[in-house]
Amino acid sequence: MTQLTLQGITKSFGEKQVIKGADFAFEKGKIYGLLGRNGAGKTT
Repeated sequence: MTQLTLQGITKSFGEKQVIKGADFAFEKGKIYGLLGRNGAGKTT
């Protein structure tokens, strides 16, 4: 059962678009993590 759905996520830094049209679905009771290189904008 999907608890939270995010659709069409975009993120830009000035003129530089770094995420375009990302979709995510999160299920209740599951644990999720976000992985990426240092300085990649994970906390943004």
